[in-house]
Amino acid sequence: MTMHDLNLAIRFSDRFILLKDGTIYEAGGHDIIQPDIIEEVYGLPVYVETVAGHPVVVPNGGDR
Repeated sequence: MTMHDLNLAIRFSDRFILLKDGTIYEAGGHDIIQPDIIEEVYGLPVYVETVAGHPVVVPNGGDR
């Protein structure tokens, strides 16, 4: 399946391919869902938090 909503993808998938500029930037399991990787691919600083046992990507809009 192709999906652009990271949180839905994380919730229902166990393998990921992150593309940047038409090429594979990173591929793997939940271990690749890291703030630095997501920021590099999407150009958006984020936190990755665990909520109810699931990783959740949260935009970092400023100081925490």
